[in-house]
Amino acid sequence: MNSEKNIPENKSFYFGSVAFEGLGGYREKMLSELLDKGIYVRKIKFSDVGISGEVSPLDYLQTAEIARKNGVKIRSGKRRGLYFTLARYRHRIGLYVGLLIFTLTLSLWQTRVQAITITGDVPQAQIVRILEECGIRRGAPTQSLQMSKAEHRLMLEIADCAWADVSCEGFRVNVHVEKGTDIPEMETDEPRNIVAARPAMIISQIVRKGASTVQNGSGVNTGDMLVSGIVPDGGEHFLTVHADAEIIGEWSETTEFFVPYRETVSIADGAKKTFKYLILGDDVYPLFWGKASAENSVYSEETRKVRLFGEDTPLKIKTGIYTAYSQKTVTRSPEATAAELQKQKENYEHNFYSELEIVDCEEKFFPEEEGIRLELEYTLRGNIAKPVAIEFGSANDHSDS
Repeated sequence: MNSEKNIPENKSFYFGSVAFEGLGGYREKMLSELLDKGIYVRKIKFSDVGISGEVSPLDYLQTAEIARKNGVKIRSGKRRGLYFTLARYRHRIGLYVGLLIFTLTLSLWQTRVQAITITGDVPQAQIVRILEECGIRRGAPTQSLQMSKAEHRLMLEIADCAWADVSCEGFRVNVHVEKGTDIPEMETDEPRNIVAARPAMIISQIVRKGASTVQNGSGVNTGDMLVSGIVPDGGEHFLTVHADAEIIGEWSETTEFFVPYRETVSIADGAKKTFKYLILGDDVYPLFWGKASAENSVYSEETRKVRLFGEDTPLKIKTGIYTAYSQKTVTRSPEATAAELQKQKENYEHNFYSELEIVDCEEKFFPEEEGIRLELEYTLRGNIAKPVAIEFGSANDHSDS
Protein backbone atom coordinates (compact mmCIF):
# COMPACT_ATOMS: atom_id res chain seq x y z
CA MET A 1 0.00 0.00 0.00
CA ASN A 2 1.32 3.44 -0.93
CA SER A 3 0.45 6.63 0.90
CA GLU A 4 1.71 10.18 0.73
CA LYS A 5 1.64 12.96 3.31
CA ASN A 6 2.68 16.60 3.23
CA ILE A 7 3.85 18.21 6.46
CA PRO A 8 4.04 22.04 6.41
CA GLU A 9 7.62 23.13 5.90
CA ASN A 10 9.36 25.41 8.34
CA LYS A 11 11.94 28.14 7.93
CA SER A 12 14.85 25.66 7.71
CA PHE A 13 13.76 24.71 4.18
CA TYR A 14 14.88 28.17 3.01
CA PHE A 15 18.41 26.71 2.97
CA GLY A 16 17.47 23.80 0.72
CA SER A 17 16.49 20.16 1.07
CA VAL A 18 17.91 16.61 1.15
CA ALA A 19 15.92 13.70 -0.24
CA PHE A 20 16.19 10.39 1.63
CA GLU A 21 15.06 6.79 1.35
CA GLY A 22 14.71 4.36 4.25
CA LEU A 23 14.21 0.56 4.27
CA GLY A 24 12.90 -1.76 6.97
CA GLY A 25 12.63 -1.01 10.66
CA TYR A 26 9.91 0.89 12.47
CA ARG A 27 9.11 3.58 9.93
CA GLU A 28 5.96 4.97 11.54
CA LYS A 29 7.73 5.22 14.87
CA MET A 30 10.65 6.98 13.15
CA LEU A 31 8.30 9.55 11.60
CA SER A 32 6.54 10.15 14.92
CA GLU A 33 9.85 10.77 16.65
CA LEU A 34 10.95 13.18 13.90
CA LEU A 35 7.80 15.22 14.37
CA ASP A 36 8.19 15.15 18.15
CA LYS A 37 11.69 16.57 17.72
CA GLY A 38 10.32 19.43 15.61
CA ILE A 39 11.85 18.11 12.39
CA TYR A 40 9.64 18.86 9.40
CA VAL A 41 9.43 16.27 6.65
CA ARG A 42 7.81 16.90 3.28
CA LYS A 43 6.86 14.70 0.32
CA ILE A 44 6.54 11.68 2.62
CA LYS A 45 5.80 8.41 0.84
CA PHE A 46 5.25 5.01 2.46
CA SER A 47 5.59 1.78 0.53
CA ASP A 48 5.41 -1.86 1.60
CA VAL A 49 9.14 -1.95 2.42
CA GLY A 50 10.28 1.64 2.90
CA ILE A 51 9.76 5.34 3.43
CA SER A 52 11.00 8.38 1.49
CA GLY A 53 10.82 12.14 1.88
CA GLU A 54 12.78 15.38 2.15
CA VAL A 55 14.23 17.21 5.13
CA SER A 56 16.24 20.36 5.60
CA PRO A 57 20.02 19.96 5.30
CA LEU A 58 20.20 21.32 8.86
CA ASP A 59 18.07 18.37 10.07
CA TYR A 60 19.48 15.52 7.98
CA LEU A 61 22.08 14.28 10.51
CA GLN A 62 19.50 14.09 13.28
CA THR A 63 17.09 12.38 10.87
CA ALA A 64 19.71 9.72 10.07
CA GLU A 65 20.39 9.16 13.77
CA ILE A 66 16.68 8.70 14.56
CA ALA A 67 16.35 6.34 11.58
CA ARG A 68 19.18 4.12 12.81
CA LYS A 69 17.70 4.18 16.31
CA ASN A 70 14.48 2.71 14.89
CA GLY A 71 16.19 0.15 12.68
CA VAL A 72 15.62 1.98 9.40
CA LYS A 73 18.44 1.84 6.88
CA ILE A 74 18.60 5.35 5.42
CA ARG A 75 20.51 6.84 2.54
CA SER A 76 20.54 10.37 1.16
CA GLY A 77 19.44 11.29 -2.32
CA LYS A 78 19.24 14.51 -4.30
CA ARG A 79 20.60 17.61 -2.57
CA ARG A 80 19.61 21.13 -3.60
CA GLY A 81 19.39 24.64 -2.25
CA LEU A 82 21.42 27.53 -0.87
CA TYR A 83 23.19 25.42 1.77
CA PHE A 84 24.90 23.22 -0.80
CA THR A 85 25.65 26.12 -3.17
CA LEU A 86 27.54 27.90 -0.40
CA ALA A 87 29.26 24.69 0.62
CA ARG A 88 30.86 24.36 -2.84
CA TYR A 89 32.49 27.77 -2.36
CA ARG A 90 33.34 27.47 1.33
CA HIS A 91 37.11 27.87 0.69
CA ARG A 92 36.72 31.08 -1.35
CA ILE A 93 36.98 33.61 1.46
CA GLY A 94 37.24 36.53 -0.96
CA LEU A 95 33.82 35.72 -2.36
CA TYR A 96 32.19 36.00 1.06
CA VAL A 97 34.10 39.15 1.95
CA GLY A 98 32.94 40.76 -1.31
CA LEU A 99 29.37 39.64 -0.69
CA LEU A 100 29.50 41.12 2.82
CA ILE A 101 30.85 44.44 1.52
CA PHE A 102 28.20 44.49 -1.21
CA THR A 103 25.42 43.79 1.31
CA LEU A 104 26.61 46.47 3.73
CA THR A 105 26.95 49.03 0.92
CA LEU A 106 23.55 48.11 -0.44
CA SER A 107 21.93 48.40 2.98
CA LEU A 108 23.51 51.79 3.61
CA TRP A 109 22.44 53.21 0.26
CA GLN A 110 18.94 51.76 0.44
CA THR A 111 18.06 53.13 3.87
CA ARG A 112 18.51 56.84 3.11
CA VAL A 113 17.23 59.10 0.37
CA GLN A 114 20.13 60.11 -1.87
CA ALA A 115 18.32 61.84 -4.75
CA ILE A 116 14.92 63.36 -5.61
CA THR A 117 13.79 63.51 -9.24
CA ILE A 118 10.85 65.76 -10.20
CA THR A 119 9.16 65.55 -13.61
CA GLY A 120 6.18 67.33 -15.10
CA ASP A 121 5.31 70.88 -16.13
CA VAL A 122 4.89 72.11 -12.56
CA PRO A 123 6.51 74.64 -10.18
CA GLN A 124 9.40 72.63 -8.71
CA ALA A 125 9.98 75.03 -5.80
CA GLN A 126 6.45 74.44 -4.58
CA ILE A 127 6.87 70.67 -4.90
CA VAL A 128 10.15 70.70 -2.96
CA ARG A 129 8.48 72.70 -0.18
CA ILE A 130 5.58 70.24 0.05
CA LEU A 131 7.94 67.27 0.07
CA GLU A 132 10.04 68.75 2.87
CA GLU A 133 6.93 69.45 4.95
CA CYS A 134 6.05 65.75 4.54
CA GLY A 135 9.54 64.72 5.69
CA ILE A 136 10.81 63.77 2.21
CA ARG A 137 14.30 65.20 1.75
CA ARG A 138 17.85 64.01 1.12
CA GLY A 139 19.15 61.93 3.99
CA ALA A 140 15.66 60.99 5.24
CA PRO A 141 15.14 57.29 6.14
CA THR A 142 13.38 55.55 3.25
CA GLN A 143 11.23 53.50 5.64
CA SER A 144 9.58 56.56 7.16
CA LEU A 145 8.64 58.39 3.95
CA GLN A 146 5.04 59.61 3.95
CA MET A 147 4.50 59.21 0.21
CA SER A 148 0.69 58.97 0.30
CA LYS A 149 0.49 62.14 2.39
CA ALA A 150 2.77 63.94 -0.10
CA GLU A 151 0.59 62.84 -3.03
CA HIS A 152 -2.54 64.18 -1.32
CA ARG A 153 -0.84 67.50 -0.54
CA LEU A 154 0.32 67.85 -4.14
CA MET A 155 -3.17 67.16 -5.48
CA LEU A 156 -4.72 69.73 -3.12
CA GLU A 157 -2.20 72.56 -3.30
CA ILE A 158 -1.01 72.60 -6.92
CA ALA A 159 -3.40 74.45 -9.19
CA ASP A 160 -5.06 72.30 -11.90
CA CYS A 161 -3.24 69.19 -10.67
CA ALA A 162 -4.83 66.13 -12.28
CA TRP A 163 -2.45 63.39 -11.12
CA ALA A 164 0.47 63.04 -8.71
CA ASP A 165 2.74 60.09 -8.00
CA VAL A 166 5.47 59.87 -5.37
CA SER A 167 7.50 56.64 -5.28
CA CYS A 168 10.82 55.44 -3.93
CA GLU A 169 13.13 53.18 -5.93
CA GLY A 170 16.14 52.24 -3.89
CA PHE A 171 17.57 55.48 -2.58
CA ARG A 172 15.87 57.70 -5.20
CA VAL A 173 12.50 59.42 -4.73
CA ASN A 174 10.64 59.99 -8.01
CA VAL A 175 7.92 62.65 -8.17
CA HIS A 176 5.72 63.04 -11.23
CA VAL A 177 2.90 65.59 -11.42
CA GLU A 178 0.52 66.11 -14.33
CA LYS A 179 -1.70 69.13 -14.81
CA GLY A 180 -5.16 68.71 -16.25
CA THR A 181 -6.01 69.76 -19.78
CA ASP A 182 -9.42 71.00 -20.78
CA ILE A 183 -11.24 68.44 -22.88
CA PRO A 184 -12.70 70.18 -25.91
CA GLU A 185 -16.46 70.02 -25.97
CA MET A 186 -17.55 67.75 -28.79
CA GLU A 187 -20.44 69.71 -30.25
CA THR A 188 -22.36 68.58 -33.30
CA ASP A 189 -25.11 70.19 -35.30
CA GLU A 190 -27.48 67.25 -35.04
CA PRO A 191 -31.09 68.29 -34.37
CA ARG A 192 -32.10 67.96 -30.74
CA ASN A 193 -34.62 69.04 -28.13
CA ILE A 194 -33.98 69.99 -24.52
CA VAL A 195 -36.01 68.33 -21.77
CA ALA A 196 -36.08 68.59 -17.98
CA ALA A 197 -33.49 66.49 -16.15
CA ARG A 198 -35.56 66.53 -12.93
CA PRO A 199 -38.79 67.94 -11.44
CA ALA A 200 -38.39 71.67 -10.73
CA MET A 201 -39.92 75.12 -10.99
CA ILE A 202 -38.51 77.27 -13.81
CA ILE A 203 -36.69 80.33 -12.45
CA SER A 204 -34.95 81.70 -15.54
CA GLN A 205 -33.96 80.62 -19.03
CA ILE A 206 -31.47 81.60 -21.70
CA VAL A 207 -32.40 80.10 -25.07
CA ARG A 208 -29.70 80.36 -27.71
CA LYS A 209 -31.27 78.06 -30.31
CA GLY A 210 -34.72 76.54 -30.48
CA ALA A 211 -38.12 77.56 -29.21
CA SER A 212 -38.92 77.68 -25.49
CA THR A 213 -42.03 75.72 -24.48
CA VAL A 214 -42.21 76.78 -20.81
CA GLN A 215 -42.65 80.00 -18.86
CA ASN A 216 -40.80 81.22 -15.79
CA GLY A 217 -42.64 80.16 -12.64
CA SER A 218 -44.11 77.04 -14.22
CA GLY A 219 -43.44 73.56 -12.87
CA VAL A 220 -42.03 70.68 -14.92
CA ASN A 221 -41.46 66.97 -14.38
CA THR A 222 -38.57 64.82 -15.51
CA GLY A 223 -38.61 64.48 -19.30
CA ASP A 224 -40.95 67.43 -19.98
CA MET A 225 -40.07 69.48 -23.06
CA LEU A 226 -38.26 72.74 -22.25
CA VAL A 227 -36.89 73.86 -25.62
CA SER A 228 -38.01 72.43 -28.93
CA GLY A 229 -35.55 71.91 -31.74
CA ILE A 230 -38.38 72.19 -34.27
CA VAL A 231 -39.00 75.85 -35.15
CA PRO A 232 -41.02 77.63 -37.89
CA ASP A 233 -39.04 78.93 -40.84
CA GLY A 234 -41.12 82.12 -41.06
CA GLY A 235 -43.52 80.59 -43.52
CA GLU A 236 -45.63 77.46 -43.59
CA HIS A 237 -42.82 74.98 -42.87
CA PHE A 238 -40.66 73.99 -39.91
CA LEU A 239 -36.93 73.55 -39.47
CA THR A 240 -35.00 71.27 -37.14
CA VAL A 241 -32.18 72.92 -35.19
CA HIS A 242 -29.58 72.00 -32.59
CA ALA A 243 -31.39 73.36 -29.52
CA ASP A 244 -29.11 75.14 -27.04
CA ALA A 245 -30.26 76.69 -23.76
CA GLU A 246 -29.59 77.13 -20.06
CA ILE A 247 -32.70 76.52 -17.99
CA ILE A 248 -32.41 77.30 -14.29
CA GLY A 249 -34.82 75.39 -12.10
CA GLU A 250 -35.50 75.35 -8.37
CA TRP A 251 -36.39 72.29 -6.29
CA SER A 252 -36.27 70.91 -2.77
CA GLU A 253 -34.39 67.92 -1.33
CA THR A 254 -34.28 66.48 2.17
CA THR A 255 -31.64 64.38 3.90
CA GLU A 256 -30.69 63.54 7.48
CA PHE A 257 -27.65 62.62 9.59
CA PHE A 258 -27.24 60.98 12.97
CA VAL A 259 -24.24 61.24 15.32
CA PRO A 260 -24.16 59.23 18.57
CA TYR A 261 -22.92 60.65 21.84
CA ARG A 262 -20.67 57.63 22.29
CA GLU A 263 -19.21 55.23 19.72
CA THR A 264 -16.22 52.95 19.20
CA VAL A 265 -14.25 53.39 15.98
CA SER A 266 -11.38 51.43 14.46
CA ILE A 267 -8.51 53.50 13.17
CA ALA A 268 -5.45 52.08 11.39
CA ASP A 269 -2.89 54.11 13.32
CA GLY A 270 -1.35 51.51 15.60
CA ALA A 271 1.97 49.70 15.58
CA LYS A 272 3.45 48.75 12.23
CA LYS A 273 5.00 45.40 11.34
CA THR A 274 7.16 45.25 8.24
CA PHE A 275 8.33 42.19 6.34
CA LYS A 276 10.86 42.40 3.51
CA TYR A 277 11.24 40.12 0.53
CA LEU A 278 14.02 39.92 -2.06
CA ILE A 279 12.63 39.52 -5.57
CA LEU A 280 14.73 38.11 -8.42
CA GLY A 281 12.70 37.49 -11.54
CA ASP A 282 9.76 35.28 -10.55
CA ASP A 283 11.44 34.12 -7.35
CA VAL A 284 10.61 35.71 -4.00
CA TYR A 285 12.87 35.16 -0.99
CA PRO A 286 11.66 36.25 2.47
CA LEU A 287 14.25 38.21 4.44
CA PHE A 288 12.78 37.27 7.80
CA TRP A 289 12.00 34.25 9.98
CA GLY A 290 8.51 33.05 10.70
CA LYS A 291 5.18 33.96 9.15
CA ALA A 292 4.33 37.34 7.67
CA SER A 293 1.00 38.22 9.26
CA ALA A 294 -0.61 40.40 11.90
CA GLU A 295 -4.10 40.28 13.36
CA ASN A 296 -6.52 43.21 13.22
CA SER A 297 -4.36 45.11 10.76
CA VAL A 298 -4.62 46.69 7.35
CA TYR A 299 -2.05 45.50 4.82
CA SER A 300 -0.15 47.58 2.29
CA GLU A 301 3.03 46.97 0.36
CA GLU A 302 5.71 48.82 -1.53
CA THR A 303 8.12 47.47 -4.14
CA ARG A 304 11.28 49.27 -5.08
CA LYS A 305 14.14 48.50 -7.39
CA VAL A 306 17.56 47.84 -5.95
CA ARG A 307 20.03 50.35 -7.35
CA LEU A 308 23.77 50.24 -6.90
CA PHE A 309 25.88 53.33 -7.63
CA GLY A 310 22.96 54.88 -9.50
CA GLU A 311 22.33 51.86 -11.77
CA ASP A 312 19.41 49.44 -11.74
CA THR A 313 20.02 45.84 -10.71
CA PRO A 314 17.75 42.85 -11.45
CA LEU A 315 16.84 42.74 -7.77
CA LYS A 316 13.80 44.28 -6.08
CA ILE A 317 12.85 44.71 -2.47
CA LYS A 318 9.20 44.26 -1.52
CA THR A 319 8.08 45.56 1.86
CA GLY A 320 4.82 44.30 3.33
CA ILE A 321 3.41 46.62 6.01
CA TYR A 322 0.78 45.63 8.56
CA THR A 323 -0.70 48.61 10.41
CA ALA A 324 -2.68 47.59 13.48
CA TYR A 325 -6.15 48.91 14.11
CA SER A 326 -6.64 50.68 17.40
CA GLN A 327 -10.08 50.80 18.97
CA LYS A 328 -10.98 54.24 20.21
CA THR A 329 -14.09 55.15 22.15
CA VAL A 330 -15.31 58.62 21.30
CA THR A 331 -17.53 60.39 23.84
CA ARG A 332 -19.13 63.65 22.71
CA SER A 333 -20.92 66.37 24.53
CA PRO A 334 -24.15 67.72 22.95
CA GLU A 335 -22.15 70.68 21.62
CA ALA A 336 -19.45 68.41 20.12
CA THR A 337 -22.16 66.17 18.61
CA ALA A 338 -23.81 69.17 16.96
CA ALA A 339 -20.41 70.29 15.64
CA GLU A 340 -19.82 66.82 14.14
CA LEU A 341 -23.22 67.00 12.46
CA GLN A 342 -22.29 70.37 10.96
CA LYS A 343 -19.07 68.84 9.66
CA GLN A 344 -21.00 66.01 8.00
CA LYS A 345 -23.37 68.56 6.50
CA GLU A 346 -20.47 70.56 5.02
CA ASN A 347 -18.91 67.42 3.56
CA TYR A 348 -22.25 66.43 2.05
CA GLU A 349 -22.73 69.83 0.43
CA HIS A 350 -19.17 69.77 -0.93
CA ASN A 351 -19.62 66.31 -2.43
CA PHE A 352 -23.13 66.64 -3.87
CA TYR A 353 -24.03 70.33 -4.20
CA SER A 354 -20.75 71.96 -5.27
CA GLU A 355 -22.16 72.74 -8.75
CA LEU A 356 -25.54 73.95 -7.50
CA GLU A 357 -26.75 77.10 -5.77
CA ILE A 358 -28.05 76.50 -2.24
CA VAL A 359 -30.87 79.00 -1.94
CA ASP A 360 -31.91 77.94 1.54
CA CYS A 361 -31.29 75.18 4.04
CA GLU A 362 -33.67 74.56 6.94
CA GLU A 363 -32.05 72.68 9.83
CA LYS A 364 -33.99 70.71 12.43
CA PHE A 365 -32.14 69.08 15.36
CA PHE A 366 -33.80 66.18 17.19
CA PRO A 367 -32.00 65.17 20.42
CA GLU A 368 -32.46 61.46 21.13
CA GLU A 369 -31.32 59.13 23.90
CA GLU A 370 -28.31 57.84 21.96
CA GLY A 371 -27.37 60.96 20.03
CA ILE A 372 -28.66 63.79 17.86
CA ARG A 373 -30.45 63.50 14.51
CA LEU A 374 -30.26 66.36 12.03
CA GLU A 375 -32.86 66.81 9.29
CA LEU A 376 -32.00 69.13 6.41
CA GLU A 377 -34.38 70.53 3.82
CA TYR A 378 -32.52 72.19 0.95
CA THR A 379 -33.84 74.60 -1.66
CA LEU A 380 -31.55 74.26 -4.64
CA ARG A 381 -31.11 75.91 -8.02
CA GLY A 382 -29.26 74.64 -11.05
CA ASN A 383 -29.33 74.01 -14.77
CA ILE A 384 -31.91 71.29 -15.48
CA ALA A 385 -31.50 71.30 -19.28
CA LYS A 386 -30.94 67.84 -20.75
CA PRO A 387 -30.33 67.51 -24.52
CA VAL A 388 -32.08 64.63 -26.32
CA ALA A 389 -32.06 63.70 -29.98
CA ILE A 390 -35.20 64.48 -31.97
CA GLU A 391 -37.07 61.28 -32.82
CA PHE A 392 -38.31 61.82 -36.34
CA GLY A 393 -41.66 60.30 -37.14
CA SER A 394 -42.97 60.84 -33.61
CA ALA A 395 -45.92 62.93 -32.66
CA ASN A 396 -43.60 65.89 -32.04
CA ASP A 397 -42.21 65.85 -35.55
CA HIS A 398 -43.80 68.78 -37.40
CA SER A 399 -41.11 69.37 -39.98
CA ASP A 400 -42.30 70.26 -43.45
CA SER A 401 -45.94 69.87 -42.39
